[in-house]
Amino acid sequence: MSQQVRLGDFLGTELEEDFMNFDLTEVEDVLVNLRDIDAIDLAHVEVLQQQALRGADVIAGYLGKMVKTIGYLEAKVNSTKNKVSLEYQAPDGVRTTADMKKSAGESSPEVENVQIKLAKAKGSKLVLDRKYEILVKSHHHFKDIAQGLRKTILGYSPSTTAEPVANGYE
Repeated sequence: MSQQVRLGDFLGTELEEDFMNFDLTEVEDVLVNLRDIDAIDLAHVEVLQQQALRGADVIAGYLGKMVKTIGYLEAKVNSTKNKVSLEYQAPDGVRTTADMKKSAGESSPEVENVQIKLAKAKGSKLVLDRKYEILVKSHHHFKDIAQGLRKTILGYSPSTTAEPVANGYE
């Protein structure tokens, strides 16, 4: 019997994932392979199609962790701002106004550090989104090529319509 896989296994156990150390080696290998290799026959097209799908699968796991991390960091920015604002006291016993507290919360080094982490997380997610999009489009591209090869060369049509199948290359 196979081991049970839970959604939590994909999302990880930490609230803030170490996204800067996600291993994208396999994804980059797939992208380089897709860029440098031309499909020569049906089997080769299907291999490229599966490689693109595998790369997209790896990224999908990381994207889930990124969304979780971004949500956590956004909440952390707000709670840190609120904490700093509440704790702020004007120097020299001067009356502390709401504007002074708000300004202290927005300009705090603690808040700035969390905002930098959040910006990095959002930038990383954008990179992953674009790579995911490229891989999914590549998968569909190779799927279309494979379907075309099946129709023209092999005379096979998986469609249920009554359209005539093109003859192969004689």
